[in-house]
Amino acid sequence: MCFISRCKGLLMQYASRRDPTFLQLSKFGTVGILNTLVGYGAFFILLNYTNYMISLVVSHIIGVSHSYIWNKYWIFESNKILLKEFLKFNMVYVAVFFANALVLIIFVNFLGLDPRIGQLIALPIVTMISFTGHKHWSFKNK
Repeated sequence: MCFISRCKGLLMQYASRRDPTFLQLSKFGTVGILNTLVGYGAFFILLNYTNYMISLVVSHIIGVSHSYIWNKYWIFESNKILLKEFLKFNMVYVAVFFANALVLIIFVNFLGLDPRIGQLIALPIVTMISFTGHKHWSFKNK
């Protein structure tokens, strides 16, 4: 059995069990694609007008704002209206931002990659940090 078929089988097995984490991760991945289009699109466009760090800051704010709505209401289905939840969400994204900035600086300044390529490579790393932080802290059900 080839690797791709095996992976597909495992995914279908988890999906058929209605594993809550798998369903959340699937939704997170779907929203992640949309959020990547929004955030990376903004980063890519902003690079035409400013340097890569300012582009990262502005695109990060745009992406976080977009992401909060999807995470709160669709992925983690939180109906709480709490300042504490909003602050936790943003604290996770502050950590994600610094991790992203560090990785991007390494890729651009030390490895000589184009910022567009470096950011594209950094996305899977920061995505897993983000999912873990939001699932286990921002939107944790007690």
